[in-house]
Formats: sequence, C-alpha cells, structure tokens
Amino acid sequence: MKNTQKNSAAQTQTDEKKYTVANSLVSYYLVIMFGFFPLFLTNQYAHARTDKFWLYTVLTLVLIISVGVCAVINLNEARRLSNEYHLIKPLTVTDIMMLCFWGFAVISTFCSEYMSSALTGFSARDNGLLLLTLYMLMHFALTRHYQFKGYVIAVYLIISSVVALLTVLNFFYIDPLGMLSGYDKATIDDFGSTIGNKNIIAAFMCLFLPVAIMSFVVTKDKVMRIVSGVSIAFAYMGLICADSTSDILGLIVILPVTAIFSARGFDYLRRFMLAMTILFASGKLLQVFSAAVGDNNKGFEFMQKFLVYSPVMYAPIIVFGVMYAVMYFAGKNREPRYPAKTVQIVFGVLFALGITAAIGLFIYFSFVDKKTDLGNFEKLLRFSDKWGTHRGFMWRVSLEEYGKFGFFGKLFGSGPDTAYYVLMPHFEELLKRFGDKSTDCAHNELLNYLITQGALGLIAYIGFMGSVIVRGIKAAKSNPYALAFVGAVICYLAQSLVNLYNPIVTPLLFIFASLAEALSRNGEEHFELGVRS
Repeated sequence: MKNTQKNSAAQTQTDEKKYTVANSLVSYYLVIMFGFFPLFLTNQYAHARTDKFWLYTVLTLVLIISVGVCAVINLNEARRLSNEYHLIKPLTVTDIMMLCFWGFAVISTFCSEYMSSALTGFSARDNGLLLLTLYMLMHFALTRHYQFKGYVIAVYLIISSVVALLTVLNFFYIDPLGMLSGYDKATIDDFGSTIGNKNIIAAFMCLFLPVAIMSFVVTKDKVMRIVSGVSIAFAYMGLICADSTSDILGLIVILPVTAIFSARGFDYLRRFMLAMTILFASGKLLQVFSAAVGDNNKGFEFMQKFLVYSPVMYAPIIVFGVMYAVMYFAGKNREPRYPAKTVQIVFGVLFALGITAAIGLFIYFSFVDKKTDLGNFEKLLRFSDKWGTHRGFMWRVSLEEYGKFGFFGKLFGSGPDTAYYVLMPHFEELLKRFGDKSTDCAHNELLNYLITQGALGLIAYIGFMGSVIVRGIKAAKSNPYALAFVGAVICYLAQSLVNLYNPIVTPLLFIFASLAEALSRNGEEHFELGVRS
C-alpha cells in the first residue's frame, strides 16, 4: 500500500513537471480565444470581421513569441546542464501537409498579379498570406505544447452557449446588448449575436454542436456533463436560428458522425441517446419560446421551420428517450455484451447509404428529371444557376475561370483570397440576374481554395484536414476528447461546401484541428479534466 502511494505521489510530481510554462501559455491562449474572442466587438456588427481579425492576430503573435522565448530559454538551460533538448520536434504527416499548404500559399502570393491583396486579404475575407502564416505558426505552437485541461473546454461551451442564446434572442428581435440598434431591416434580419451574418453564425454553431455532443458523451465528470447537456440545447437552437443553408448541411453530417463516434462504447452510445433526446427536445422548447413572444421572428426557412414546428419532430424525442431508458436499465445491473465494431460499421454503412442516396437524388433531379415539381425541396435537390441563393451560378463561373488559367495558375491559383478579381468579369451578369453588384468568393471553401491557391494548395488543405481526422480518431483511444475536436473539424468542412472561410470562425477551426493533432502526438497520455487517469 505504501509503495502504491509512493508511486502515485511520484507520478503526480512527474505530471506537474511535465506541465511547463509553455503548456500554461497555450492554455491561457485557448481560454481567451474560447472565452473572449467570440464576444469581442468594438462597434456592433460594423467592425466584427476587422475586430476579430486584429484580436486574433495580436493574441496569436503574443503566443508565438512567448512560446518561442520559452523554447530558447529551455535550449540554453539544456546546453548549460549538458542535457538533451530538441528545439525542432519530429514532423508528422499533418505537419508536413500544413507546411505544404503554407508553402504553396507563399508561392501563390509572390507570383500573384494581385500581390498586395494576396498578402493581406483585406480586399476580401482577410484570408491572405498573413492570416495563413498565423494559422501555420499557431499550429506548431499548439501541437507541441497543448495538454488537455477540462476548464478550457468548459469555457468554450459556456461562452459559445452565450453566443447561441444571443443568436436566438436576436432572431426573435430581442436585443439585450443593443447590437441591432440603428441598422436597416435587411441587416437586422441577416445578422445576429456577436458573430456576424447568418452564414458565419451557422459555421460557428457547426463547430460548437459536435463539441457539445461529444463532451457530453465522453466526459466522466458530472458537472462537465451538465454543462455539455445545456450546451447541446443552446447549440441546436442557435443552429436553427442561424437559418442558413449551411447549418442544415452541417446538421446532416453532425448527427451521424457523432453517432458513429459514440458507438465506440456502450456507455458512450447510451449517453448519445440522451444527448439526442436533449437536442430534439430543445427544438420544441424553441417552439414554446416562439409562441410566448407571439411568433415575432425573422422567419424560418423550410427545413428550420419543419424542425421547430412539425409534430413529426416529437418522434425522435420519444424514440431516443426510450432507447436511452432501455440502455440505461440494460446496463445498470450487469455489463452488457456490446459489439462496438459491428455497431460502428452498421452506423457507417447507413451514413454512407444516406449520403449516396442524397447525391443520387441531387444528380437525378438536376440532370435527368428537370421538370418534376419538387416544391420546397427544389432549392436543395435541383442544381441550377439559382441553386443555393445563386451559389450554382458562382460555382459554374468559378470553374469556368479556373479552366482559363495557364498551367502555373492551375497549380498555384490567383493568390490567397483574390477570388474577387477572378470573378470580376461576371459582375455585370450577377447584377442583372441576381441583384448583387459583386462578390469576393465562390461560396464554396474548397472551390475558393482551388481558384485562389490552385490545385496544389487545395490538395495540401485536404491532406492536412484528412490527416487531422484520421490521426485524431486514432488518438481517441488515449483521450476520447479527440473525438470532440475531430467532430468539429468534420462538421465545419461539411458546411463549408456552401460557405467560406473568415477571420471570425476559421481561426477556431484551425485551433480544433491543432488540438486534435496535439492529442495524437501525445497519445500515450490520457487526461480527464486535467487529472491523469
């Protein structure tokens, strides 16, 4: 017994030594990025993008410089004591893909016809080489010095719930912070909370919801589970009130992905059933709230309206609630035999069949049967120039312009965040047909990377994200919270097919990608709410 206590004490001391100044700096950085960054504004919505861009820039530069100073001090101390210290740690596939993504962006920038815009991105979404460089440097700081701390995730869930609550209130024209004062109705209907327009809010919620669900599923701490459960409700209501096409696309991916992740264990899957009960019940809670304020809201799109008001949506509440109860009592008195791999395979196959069916219907009604009246599903299942608020038009002309590039242009694009110049020849047609004077993006993140950073830049980006996902899923064997981070990455990528990067939400994407990679690098260590288990 004494030996066990001594070993435990020794292990605790070892863990404390492992948590260095650089680890602390990373945790503080994450707390600020999760707890202050989403709420920061200086002048309502007018400067949201600029405010958050500069805040992220300053915070990340401070992190990079601070971590760099720590590395130099550690190197000098190691030399003084003749100890071994590796300033440059081994690169993983994810690291290499990140360096390729950044390196191709450097080439793209300095070979661009619009070099100043490509360097800063200020003429578009601020996603120029400057921001991409910060993402790259932040990646290496986080992946080398992040250690899991539960309070960091708790801060993210709580503050994101506040953002979601503000989104819901603003959707019903309740403005506790005076954010909407002085704007015209069109702007008020398009913007909400402290994030920005509905598309940006949707992207934020597509990061938030999977983190909330998987935190609820994997945590062993009761307080954290309560926080996560409440966050699920806020995240889902915020997602619906974002009222964007991208939020539905994200939701379609969020639910099966988190189900597949949760199928890794009986207890996980049981908690997932409860999470889904909470999620769909919060949709009905939103209906009650809507009735309480006289249904005075900005107006739901077809799918969002169905999720809130349709009586059919009582069915998933009942089904998931019953399944949770059955699983709870089945596992209460004995350890049930649970075929984890089989269940995951079944869920994965069902998800694949669903995606295949959806793509099949889309292709059929877009290119084979163009006459059948699809009603409210017309905008989802039939591709045309009008599809997705004329995203179809933007996708078509983007591919046409990319086809006109020379060989070098096809490889490296027109320069980071310079889609405005590429699409400029189509502005007159855009105005005549759809009433928009101009656009600075292709309204598809992957397509936008293709025309601005070329085939090599797009391949490197996909390679980076793919490596994060694969390695993060493997890391979940040591720390299941990797599933929360990977889930956020997957669901962001899904919604980005009809959305675009920005300095408001995309920094959070790269943070979660880096955190998943950090857990993968340190897979032999498992921290549960900051306590070694």
